[in-house]
Amino acid sequence: MIRQVLSGAGPFDAITSQALAYRELLGGDIHAAAIEPRLKAAVEPLSRLEPGPDDTLLIHYSAYAPKLEPLLELPQRTALVYHNVTPARYLWAHHPHVATLCALGRDHLPRYAQAVDVAIAVSEYNAAELRAAGAREVCVVPVLFDPQRLGPPGEEAPAQPPALLCVGRVVPHKRPDLVKRTFELWRSERAPDARLDMVGEPLSPAYGESLGMPLRGAIAQEELNAAYRGASVFLSLSEHEGFCVPLLEAFHFGVPVVARPVGGMPEVGGDAVLWTDGEDLAVVAELVDLAARDGELRAELARRGRERLREYAPERTAAALREAVA
Repeated sequence: MIRQVLSGAGPFDAITSQALAYRELLGGDIHAAAIEPRLKAAVEPLSRLEPGPDDTLLIHYSAYAPKLEPLLELPQRTALVYHNVTPARYLWAHHPHVATLCALGRDHLPRYAQAVDVAIAVSEYNAAELRAAGAREVCVVPVLFDPQRLGPPGEEAPAQPPALLCVGRVVPHKRPDLVKRTFELWRSERAPDARLDMVGEPLSPAYGESLGMPLRGAIAQEELNAAYRGASVFLSLSEHEGFCVPLLEAFHFGVPVVARPVGGMPEVGGDAVLWTDGEDLAVVAELVDLAARDGELRAELARRGRERLREYAPERTAAALREAVA
């Protein structure tokens, strides 16, 4: 049996969503050291974990997790799923507690990487970090992406009035401040009726307020789908990403993407993204405008996006995951 283990489980958490998708595919159960009340019916407390001799422990890792370390001493087969750990330097000035957890998470990564039987990375970028941490056996298994939860793509025509969409946790390393400034340039120079749709939970209420713009926060899947259908362009100026699922979501809805090629994002986006270094926001705003109004460009990016989705088809990822944990 596959016994998945998380440090924490929440309803809008990407890692929890992956664990639930894994369980649907592999069976077994999920345990967590901390469980948000809305997940108590789906996830069991870590204290109740009693693995049998033939079980496999599948440990999800994204930050310091001291309550999970004792599992590394158990005799059962162990597998680590590494979702990446945000470098603490992005967080010290905004949330020292979270920064501390991230710093400790990176310090303790070698302990996990070297102790498990197999280390699983969601991207080659993450795999390189696992190898550097001393993992003996590393395999790449992308995020298990389920397009069914997104529903039909919707209309191919660009939204009116034009809308710039950014999806993901609103945290310093994702540079929501640059997204805001790019939007302001685009609106002032090219699209006076444009709107910005920033979807995601802020690092803290104080950080969210400091950005000086409306935030949607964490929203239900149906609302997220509607946000994609109503978007003209998806923009990411993040400086650190282990994978970036929203790229695949944008491809599903045929929304053109402008993004910075960092971390695992180039692996995911390939040639279906308008890549920019993000240094000159006036240039970024012009790329956004082109992606919003040029029909031929939009059609070509949509075609390439569909090709990228085939690379991340759930049946391909499912086969790779089964092989990794076998």
